[in-house]
Amino acid sequence: GVTTALAISLMLVAMLNATYILVAILRYDCVTRETPFVDFWRKRCESDWQLALRSFGFGIPLFLAVLAQVAWVTFWEHPARNYAAALVTAIAIITLLFWYAHTDRKWGNFLLSPQAKLSNPTAR
Repeated sequence: GVTTALAISLMLVAMLNATYILVAILRYDCVTRETPFVDFWRKRCESDWQLALRSFGFGIPLFLAVLAQVAWVTFWEHPARNYAAALVTAIAIITLLFWYAHTDRKWGNFLLSPQAKLSNPTAR
């Protein structure tokens, strides 16, 4: 129960913060630009973006743990419960390893860094 509550809570925090950031960006006045977007982002959005990304990052392993737990409960009275539940658990572990080895490793620090920029040297 605790794992489920934590996973749902973290994913909810991530979703709500990302939604509010999207609304704030859509309301940003890009015509008159009283405040440059970089300042707007740093003052209004950066900390919430980092919170959303961290919440999502912590929620992924918890969600996969819940998936493995549900498999063991679901297949408890099945004759091949060990094989079926172990298969679902193995898929969850493989997904978690892929998440950490590839996705989080590639994007995690880059997206959390306030100095991260994508540049196009040919753009004017």
